[in-house]
Amino acid sequence: MALTPTPEEKDTSRRVSDYFEQIRHDPLLLTVFFSAMPKGGDLHHHFSGSVYGETYWQILSDSNGWINTATAEVDTPGTEHLAPWKRFGELPRNARFDSLKQAFLRMASVKDYEESLRPSDEHFFATFTKMSFIASFGMAHGLRELKERAVSEHVQYIETQVGQLDTAIRLPENTGWEKILTAASLKDSLAVFEILDKARATLLERGVSGAVDNFLHRLERLHYQANVDDSTFMLRYHLAASRSDAPLDVYRRLLLAFEAVDRGSLVVGVNLLKPEDGEVSMRDYRLHMLMFAQLSRLYPGVPYSLHAGELAMGMVRPEQLRTHITDAVMTAGARRIGHGVSVAYETACNALLDTMARRKIPVEINLSSNEFILKIKDEQHPVLLYHARQVPVVISTDDAGVLRTDLTRQYVLLAARYPSLRYADIKQMIRNSIQYSFIRPAAVKNQQQQRLDAALARFEEQVLRTHRLIKK
Repeated sequence: MALTPTPEEKDTSRRVSDYFEQIRHDPLLLTVFFSAMPKGGDLHHHFSGSVYGETYWQILSDSNGWINTATAEVDTPGTEHLAPWKRFGELPRNARFDSLKQAFLRMASVKDYEESLRPSDEHFFATFTKMSFIASFGMAHGLRELKERAVSEHVQYIETQVGQLDTAIRLPENTGWEKILTAASLKDSLAVFEILDKARATLLERGVSGAVDNFLHRLERLHYQANVDDSTFMLRYHLAASRSDAPLDVYRRLLLAFEAVDRGSLVVGVNLLKPEDGEVSMRDYRLHMLMFAQLSRLYPGVPYSLHAGELAMGMVRPEQLRTHITDAVMTAGARRIGHGVSVAYETACNALLDTMARRKIPVEINLSSNEFILKIKDEQHPVLLYHARQVPVVISTDDAGVLRTDLTRQYVLLAARYPSLRYADIKQMIRNSIQYSFIRPAAVKNQQQQRLDAALARFEEQVLRTHRLIKK
């Protein structure tokens, strides 16, 4: 816990706040301000989407990977291809090489995006299928990039989602469980729990824990070889399941994720991936929430954040906007909510906000992501609604590489777009990023909070010195 500030510290913070109000309508001065300001952690963060396309290009170039010279598709070096595919080493270093690189970057990110070519959400989510395999192949390189960028912009902690853990072990066929699950998920939670309990017992009996242990061993070796953690920075991982998969496939991957958090130290959270408005995602949404409720009962120490409410009017039928965040909080028991953009459409909006405020369930706000995917920004965005109702707010990047942004930019947008948020409010949001992280044990989280508070104090003193605001 932070110590009560002294009168001198309060006065320093007030004068920094005064300066902040003077510059908040100047985007360049805001950028200078937030570039230097300690920003705590980035809690809503996808690994494969946070590495820049230029880095993926470098990984493929260094490893002599493949590129399709007609489409700019790429592949890692372990497979063989025919023309028009070529090895990176065979490409001439001329204008054609650069044009291929630019085509690749446009495919891998929102660089030079043209809305007339395809919908923005479709383009955004398509980048992951093109990049995730390179992210796995060059994970150590990607981790080093994330660390270097974080340290350079005064971010001390990241929780990054690294996708799904799976195993070749499967449940017995012809049990009828999946059919019953789909039929029962909306009306009979006890029937769902009964089948999920049987599925878990069967998977554990068949040895899925061995796959978890092998994964954790590989992750720990990679993490330490990449020298990710040091006195300036720390990174931890989330695992997830794809909400577009068949029910028992989703459950198997969630079970593996819960087991990994329960058994390891580097994996600290669980989530769901893929578009929330997908056909299977919408059909099985409540079933997925019941899966989290059942697993939480069996693994009470495992925290999880859930993508919920990453929707906007027009993406789905109006009645399908009314329960997702409520179900994530009330049924699944999420410790954090990712995005939460459609909260105003929730049938029980006021009760939901009261519950999130009372239980201290923060919302992870991703301004650039919401603007690109959902076309939601400015007064349409619910960040001020959450703040006014005392729901803790955390500012995150989501996918900085795909969106070609960083955490500094997210705070610049926040300050410029929402002038009712004062310096003290934004400072608290920064503190929230450590307070509501899944860092463990508690002593380590407390150390990170103290580090952040000390860094913020040094930053405020530096602002006063730089702008000659020190009292004579």
